[in-house]
Amino acid sequence: MNGDAGRRLILHMSVSLDGFAAHSDHKLDWLAPEGDRLPDHGDQRHRINLELLSQIDTIVLGRRGYEDMFRGWSGSDNPMAQLMNSLPKLVFSQSLAGVEWNNAELSRRPIEEEIPERKAESGRDMVCFGGVSIAHSLIGERLVDEYRLTVHPVALGQGLPLMHGLPEPQRFEMVSSTTYADGTVSSVLRPTGG
Repeated sequence: MNGDAGRRLILHMSVSLDGFAAHSDHKLDWLAPEGDRLPDHGDQRHRINLELLSQIDTIVLGRRGYEDMFRGWSGSDNPMAQLMNSLPKLVFSQSLAGVEWNNAELSRRPIEEEIPERKAESGRDMVCFGGVSIAHSLIGERLVDEYRLTVHPVALGQGLPLMHGLPEPQRFEMVSSTTYADGTVSSVLRPTGG
């Protein structure tokens, strides 16, 4: 965890009950059991997401996350989309030729160099909405200052685990937890020293 008073990096992701963030092919269809619609958690979940977006000034993405979110948000004009479209985005990719989304910047630098430099700058917090590859990089380099994990009541049995290949155990303090009617649990956790 960043011990300085600078910007924090928040990792905001969904995981299955057995700790997987995606199927082996990176698909997330398990998040929407009702077809294309995600579960409706009402105003409370919407308010929590808006609060998160109001405390950040940068969205950190990998290639897959960028492509999925650009496709999903860039053509929408609802209040959440307006925020997502207006916020600066830092996209890590070696394969993208460029980025088209409003306020998006492409970085080809190593994440373990770029993120600490960004944290040292003045500004508000940064958030990464995944996917799995960038999450693994951030977690492996211990760059995540706060985890906002939504655990869904489904077991995948196999797939891409969120906490994969840790060199040593990572302990956390629970900051808060919210349970929704469908059994989904959103938790805010912060890494502790060991």
